[in-house]
Amino acid sequence: METGGLTMSEENPIVPETEDETDIETPDSVETVDESKQSLEDENKGARRTVTRRKRNKLKSKTIVVDELPSMSFVMGGEHAKWLIPACFVAMILISVYGGMVSWNLQYAEPDSTFDGTSREYHDCIMVNFKYGSRNSTEHAPYHPDNVECAEKQGLDPNWSELEYQQWLDDLLSGLTVADDGNHSGYVWTEGGIGTMTYLVSTMNANMSVYFDPAAGGEFNATHLAIWNSATTDFGGGNDSFESLLPGGDTAMAAYIGTGGIIGPKPTGYIWTATGIETMTILGANLGSNMSVYGDPIPGDVFTGGHLAIWNAATVSFGGGNDTFEHLLPGGASAMLAFIGMNGFVEIAPTGFVWTEDGIGTMAILGASLGSNMSIYGNPSDGDVFTQEHLGIWNGATVGFGGGNDTMSALAPNGQSALAAFLLTPIVLWSNLTDMPIVANVTINPSTPTTTDVLSCTYDYLDPQGDADVSETRWYVNGVFSATNSTELSLAAGDEVTCSILPSDGVNFGFRVYSEAVVVS
Repeated sequence: METGGLTMSEENPIVPETEDETDIETPDSVETVDESKQSLEDENKGARRTVTRRKRNKLKSKTIVVDELPSMSFVMGGEHAKWLIPACFVAMILISVYGGMVSWNLQYAEPDSTFDGTSREYHDCIMVNFKYGSRNSTEHAPYHPDNVECAEKQGLDPNWSELEYQQWLDDLLSGLTVADDGNHSGYVWTEGGIGTMTYLVSTMNANMSVYFDPAAGGEFNATHLAIWNSATTDFGGGNDSFESLLPGGDTAMAAYIGTGGIIGPKPTGYIWTATGIETMTILGANLGSNMSVYGDPIPGDVFTGGHLAIWNAATVSFGGGNDTFEHLLPGGASAMLAFIGMNGFVEIAPTGFVWTEDGIGTMAILGASLGSNMSIYGNPSDGDVFTQEHLGIWNGATVGFGGGNDTMSALAPNGQSALAAFLLTPIVLWSNLTDMPIVANVTINPSTPTTTDVLSCTYDYLDPQGDADVSETRWYVNGVFSATNSTELSLAAGDEVTCSILPSDGVNFGFRVYSEAVVVS
């Protein structure tokens, strides 16, 4: 059947599409045009245009198999949109260039107007400046060539950080009210305290130069206390006294410094004894007080200048009030001797060094050549503490002979004293060596010798490292050194004989130990 020049088949029915029909074209529809009738269509231009399409069969479904992915040109818009591909590439390039310019501008910002150099040099100098110029840098070296060069371009002093810090410190100190009349505070930095404070100040980007770089044992003075109180005001502190910073003190900053405090009493060379504390407890109770007035000391604690002042003030009414440290030693000349007894209540603090028998002999000879004797050292005995005062006397006496700067170690075995030519034997021994050999139970055999007996000096030897025994034996007849071998002794009835052992392992010496005396029959 033919209608209007278009052919309709029964197999593929064709229906005219009008403006009223709104069915949507689907992938399985195919549009066809009858080219053989083109001329007829041209003649009937005024007639209603119709198109032919396969009528949708809404009851059937089809599976589409894709053999290959669509081309890039298809994705970008097909054949009629090829201009889009180069446009996208151009856009990507422009964005990359713009991003690089932004990044470059961020990294190398415009330098300060005072900087003499490029933007990149300005950036590099900032890094160098803090690497070598900052006092808080681990590589602090203000006069490193790179830092000096950058400082010139920046118009800075290469040591700018230290100068700023010193200015801050000067401003801090100038604003402090320091109650320091020139007297010593009586307190010193402890090693633990310095460690604690080093950590605390590091959290504030500073270091211990705030406190003028103290060493353990150095005086903790009124200026230090003022700096501490000024720095801790914002943290709830600011009102500490010296006593507040002692171990167990009542500082408001205990949470930061712990119970060990940061300072300790300044050593005076004298310490409390157990007997002394007991005596003073009894005396205090008689006066209605207790040892809290002395801070409840324990044996070995420093007997401070403050303690001495308390003692003298308390004894004025009893005929005292003028005692020195020495007066309170065993056998001292205290006016209160009837109350404290011959044992006193203090003793000389250990220094780590003690007099040796040889040292006393050498010093007695040297002193005699200078018109003095061992009384200037308090007539020490073998094993007595070699004090700081003793060292001061020694150095004062030897200045004219090329000495004057010896330490205690210099006077010990293998020491480097400038007076070594005069010291044929060590003057002192270390008293705190953990590897020091010891001897005990030094005894003379037989215990009741005759003039014909060969005497022996027996003892027990112990060395912490198990080293060999190379100890030295000495013999004394009637209190005078006579020989190192008993076979050399010439004895008579009634002579009193003693021996001594100086323990040694060939490297380390111990303390000389004496036997009880035996009498020759």
